[in-house]
Order: sequence, then structure tokens, then C-alpha cells
Amino acid sequence: MQSAQNYFYANLFYSYSHKDARYRQNMEDALAQLRTERLLKDWLDLNILPGRSISEKIRAKMDESDIFVFLLSRDFISSNECMKEWEYAKQLSVEGKLIFRIPVILRDCPWQDLLSEDDVKALPDDGKPVANFDSEDTAWLQVYKGIKAVVNQLKETYSLKPEFREEMEKTEFLSLQHVKLQDIFVFPTLLYHPLQAEEGPLKGEIIKNQTELLAKKYVLIHGEEMSGKTAVGRHLFLSLVADKSIPVLHIDLKEITGKADEKIFSRAYYRQFSGDYSLWKQQKNKTLILDDLSSRSNHIELIELAMGLFEKIIITLPSDTFYSFFRDEARLADFQQVAIRPLTRIQQEMLIRKRLSLSDRVEPITDGFVDQIERHVNAIIISNKIVPRYPFFVLSILQTYEGFMPDNLSITAYGHCYHVLIVASLVKSGISSKDSAINTSFNFAENLAFRIYQTRKLQAGSSLDLKEFVSEYNENFVPIPESILHRLQKDDYGIINSKGSFRAPFMYYFFLGRFFSKNAKKHKAVIEKMCEQSYVSSNYLTLLFIIHHTNDDEIIDNILLWTLCALDTVEPAKLDPDETSSFKGLVDMLPVRILSGNSVEEERKRDRQDINEDIVESENGMEEQIGEDPVNDIYRILKNNEIVGQILRNKCGSLERLKIREVIEIVADSGLRLVKLSLGEEFITDTALYIHQKYPDHDLEEIKRFVQYLSFLWTMGHIEKIVASINVPEIREIVHEVVQHQGTPAYDLIGYFNHLDSVKELTDGVRQELRTLLKKHRDFFLKRVLSTRTQHYMNTHRSSAPIEQAVCSLLEIDHFHRP
Repeated sequence: MQSAQNYFYANLFYSYSHKDARYRQNMEDALAQLRTERLLKDWLDLNILPGRSISEKIRAKMDESDIFVFLLSRDFISSNECMKEWEYAKQLSVEGKLIFRIPVILRDCPWQDLLSEDDVKALPDDGKPVANFDSEDTAWLQVYKGIKAVVNQLKETYSLKPEFREEMEKTEFLSLQHVKLQDIFVFPTLLYHPLQAEEGPLKGEIIKNQTELLAKKYVLIHGEEMSGKTAVGRHLFLSLVADKSIPVLHIDLKEITGKADEKIFSRAYYRQFSGDYSLWKQQKNKTLILDDLSSRSNHIELIELAMGLFEKIIITLPSDTFYSFFRDEARLADFQQVAIRPLTRIQQEMLIRKRLSLSDRVEPITDGFVDQIERHVNAIIISNKIVPRYPFFVLSILQTYEGFMPDNLSITAYGHCYHVLIVASLVKSGISSKDSAINTSFNFAENLAFRIYQTRKLQAGSSLDLKEFVSEYNENFVPIPESILHRLQKDDYGIINSKGSFRAPFMYYFFLGRFFSKNAKKHKAVIEKMCEQSYVSSNYLTLLFIIHHTNDDEIIDNILLWTLCALDTVEPAKLDPDETSSFKGLVDMLPVRILSGNSVEEERKRDRQDINEDIVESENGMEEQIGEDPVNDIYRILKNNEIVGQILRNKCGSLERLKIREVIEIVADSGLRLVKLSLGEEFITDTALYIHQKYPDHDLEEIKRFVQYLSFLWTMGHIEKIVASINVPEIREIVHEVVQHQGTPAYDLIGYFNHLDSVKELTDGVRQELRTLLKKHRDFFLKRVLSTRTQHYMNTHRSSAPIEQAVCSLLEIDHFHRP
């Protein structure tokens, strides 16, 4: 279907048996007037000869046609080839293509049997055969009027073409191409920046949903690579098409190379919809979605033209392009600037649940199971600055972790996820998936990462000269082909930019960790220094990625040794009554019952809202504190425990039970030494007096209560961090052995919290463990903490009513059914 001079053209296909060839001229005479009126562009005369098959070329013509006219007679019905055309036209209709099948009855035949299952009107009127008319001219006039009515209806029908719908519904993460965009789409966090607002990640208004976005007239949405810009545009397009109340058009600006004129919109319309463009554009509230704006002059000219034709315009573009060319572009002054932010924890859970619902799982998707999946994802994301929490990465991690794990231990399971993400980028950038091309790319990237590391060490903030590095690399190795180097820097999917920096932090640390793991002996002193100064964020991240690549137990033991030695003069907290007595007044103020009347969904959202998504430690945040400052020991324990947690998650299958026990004890004891720092009445009193000296206008007793509260938060926070580090379902039995061996209240809490976080729902085993602990510990602190943690779990996890009732009975609180 095409457009010219605002007239409507339709392609028409008609077919008849060769024995009915005498009707051909009358048929064409009837259609000639439609051509004169410029309602028909063309028709294909298909005269089926005996033994002739429908060629691919003929089927292609049928695919292009909007109207199918079949001249029915006994000869047509008895012809296998004619019936193949009839069935193929029906198939196109079933597949969703907007077509009209018009049977024209030439002679008496059992045409009603042929149409028995079809809601199709036959011509001439009432299906009276042409041959039975006193005047055939009258018959053909009725045929002409019937086809003209169909053409006029087609003119005003704006239906999305199936092939374009399929294009819009495609997803773009690894190999799950059968999943449609609507199946997994989660509306992202969009941050609207007023034009004069200060820059900053938390400035501006959050756009929560599609309705709020469409309330704005002109919008410019920018985001980082793989942030979901294109998906947002496609989702809006599909939603508006489904709504049918708002006319919408979608244009990929990468495909626009010529002069900006209205023909671009008409061509896009006819590619996407059936119906007359000249009539379509007369509608009100038209919305235009433009994807991937670039600095080409014709793109901005097209936008200026569109502003006179469309009531709403939504444009997506990369953040680099936005900040380089369009942030202060006067011609786009009317556009409101919107940034795509990483997913929140709430949005991430929604995405995970949508993805899990598409799997072939027979078991129910419990809240505890979703928690376990989330922990896998979060362990790879680390923070939004290492792997951005964008849908592409979350979905790719899920797919990789679930279905494509390595067969050997040369790389950890989580390390393999990073590996797959990088290989996918290389392949999409045009690099061959053959081992030689990938290996060349990896070797170049490893050495580049090490050179960047060296450059930063020599002078903080400095950057390398990429051309100089490539020249030196080519002297030491087989020269990297220009084609591969070019693709490594490709805008869409390359892993490095033109300046030689890696496009994503995880890529840099992945290759740096890989370099050090392959050259561990040569750089032994450097790695040992990293272990000593693991509180420095760049060292911590490098060690984390070295762990993903190495089987060197010496590196692991070095990390464990430094963890063991941190704050080694402090005894691990036991959380017995002597240590927790200072919390008595505070705990008495806590409510006995926190079991909520809200639904689990509401409580899980509330729980995740408490997590500040934007607090991410700066990469070099600790660089200036290198030395013997005791604060470094605190950071060392925190960072090392995260590294050790990765070791347990990734290597528990290859470590001996005794080694796992040792690791668990080192993690727990180091965390409990941090807890010990803030315990006791003496600490609370001394700290309160110190603060009071600084702020004498404040009441000393109020300060003491505040310090007591902070001490309590510090204690529970570090217990939870210990649990998070050892939360590996596969080693829960060994954790239980360690807890039984140690036998302190602190270890009992760690063991119980670990048990709660390892199960998919409340079980009788959890109930029995809780019962044992409540009998064992009569201390107010342990009882209240156990009760609070259990009720929190019940608030955020669905479990069977009998188990919940039994647990509530143990906690001496009323049970009631929640939404």
C-alpha cells in the first residue's frame, strides 16, 4: 500500500479458473473505474493453468495485497491450485493481517459449503451468480459497488500490520527472542529535570508511570547504553496502539538518512499501518515516537517539521549524545528533559517475577525463592556503578545463571555471567564468535585494563593514550586487526570508547581481575598489597574479580588472613545478657507485635523502599585513608566479608567442609568484633559525654538514648551483614554445625537468621528451631529480636496458615488472616 498526492491506493489480487477466462474482461472493466478514481493501485491477474503451482513470487504478491477477489465456479472449487490460493488468503487473515476476501459468484456452484466457516459476504448481492442475471452489466455494477465499499472501509482502518507489531515486540537480551516485550516490561524510573535545575542524580521529579509521561507534550528521554530507551519507546507505541484512542507513529532515526520531509512520516505510516495516511493525519492527539536521536542535521529538521504535525513527541537518545549536543539546544527548548534511572529494588522484583512466570517451573514461585534469585542478581550487580540495574542486565544475568553455567572451575558461576555479557557485546558489535577473534579481543582488553590500572596508580585521574597503547601492544603481541579494534569501539555494543576507557565498570574490573589471575606470580606483591588494603574500593573490586578467575588458594588464604587479623585485639561479641543489658530500655520500647494487616505485596514494596538506591560508595572513596587508621580495619572487614561471601557462593562445591567451616567462622567472628566495638554501658556513656561536650545545649540523657539506638542499629546491621555473606543454601548444614559448636547467643541469631533466609517459605523446621531458641534464651534481648525478625519474615513472605498460626503461638501473639 502506498500514497501519492493524498490519494488512497490498494493492491488487489484476483484469481479464477482458466475455464472462466471469458469473465476476465468484464471483471477488469468493473475495476477500471476504481483505478480511475485512484482507489486501486494495481491488481494481479492470476490465471491458473492445468498443473501449474503457486510460485514464491506469486505468494509474495499475495502478501502485498489488501483485497482478494475470487471468481467462484465449479471449476474454481475443483481446482487444487485455486483452492491453495483460497487457503493461503485465509491463512493470512488468521495471522492477523488486515485483508478482505471477496468471493464473486460466477456460476451456480456449492459456494455456501466453501464459505460455511467464514463470515464473508459474497457478491453480487445475496450471492446471486453473475450468469443468472438478465443483464451482466447489473451484476458487475454490484461487484464494483461492493469492492468500492471495501476500499473505502479500508481507507479509514488504521490497523497495525502484524510484521511491524512483531518487530516492536522483540526483546533484546541474549537469546530469549520468543519472549515479547509486553511479557517482561516494567515501567522504569524516569527522572524529569527542569531545564534550569541543578545537576545531580537525585534532583528533579520522578515520573512514575506512562500516564504521567504522556501528560507532557514534548519529551526528550536520555539514558546510558542498554538502559532501556528503545524498550520504553516501543512499549509506549504498543500501548497506544492497543488503546486505539491515540494515533501513534514510531520512527527509528537510524534509518533516516535523507532530507527531512513529510514523506518520511507517510512511508513510516504505510510500513506500520493499514489505511489512508491522508485521513489518519487529520486525527487529533497524534503522538510521534522517535528513537535514537543523533547529531545529524536532518534529525533536528525532522523534529521541527514534526512539531507542526504531531500534538505529542517523545524522543529517545543516548546520554552521551544528549550532554554533548542537545542539553542546551535552543531548537529543542520546548522539550522536557527526562533521564532513565536504574531500576529500584521494587521494579527489579517485578521484573524477576515476570521472567519467572514465563518459565516452565512446576513448583510455585514463593517469595523466598524470589529472594534467592534476587540475591544472585544483586551479587553480580554489586552496585549500580558496577553493573547498572537495567532490565537488560537483570534479565541476562537471570538467563545466564539459570541455564548456562560453566563445566569447569576456571571461572566462577558469577564470573561466567560477566563473561557472557561481554561476549554478547562483542558478538553484537560484529566480532566473530570464533575462539580466535574472541581470544584476541580478550587478550587486548586484559592488557588494556592493566595499563589503565598502572596509569591511575601513577597519577590519579590521568588517562592513557590509546594510540600509544595499541602501538606498544602490537610490538609485544600479534598485532590486533584493525577490524577487531574498530568493532571493540563500536558505538552500540563495543566494550571500549574512543579514548580507551571501558564502557562499563564491570568490564574494566573483569579484565583487570583476569589479567592478575593469569599473572599472579609475576604480580604477587601487587596482589598482596591489594589484600592488605582491601578497604580501598578499587582494590576490593579488583580482588572480587580476581576471585572469579583464579583457583589460587594462596590469594583466598591471604584475604582470609587479613580478615582474621583485623581488630584482632577485640573479642567477638557473644550478645549474652552482660553485653546487651544496655539495650534493656530501648527494647522495652519496641512493639511486641509488628505482624502487619497489609498484604505481603505491600509489605515487600515497603521493605524495598527503605533501601536507598543512590548511596553507592565512590570508587576512590577510601584512597586518602591508607595507613594505620583503625577505621581501615572496619572497612577491611566489611569489604573482605563481601569477597569471602563471593568465594562461598562460587566455590562451595570445590572447598572441603573443614575449609568452609573455617571461612564461616572467620566471617562471623570478624563481623562480631565490629559489633563488640559499640556494646556496653561504658561505650554508650563515653560516646554520649563526648557528643555532649561538642553540643552542650543538648540534653545528655537524650544523647545517651540516641547513642543507644545507634548501637542497637549497628549491632543488628552487622549481624545481617554476616548472614548475607554466608547465605548460601548449599552450606546451611555446615553453618548449623558451626553455630552448634560455638553455642553463643550471637551465633544462635546468625544461625536462625540464616535459616530464615535460606527457606522458600516458613516450614516446620523453622518453627522447631525457633521453639528451641526461645526455650534456650530467656534473655529479653534475644527473645525480642527473634520475635521481630520472624514477624518481619511473615510480613514479607506467604506461608501456609497452619505454620503461621503455630509460629504466632510460640511468639505469644494473635494470628489473623492477611490479604
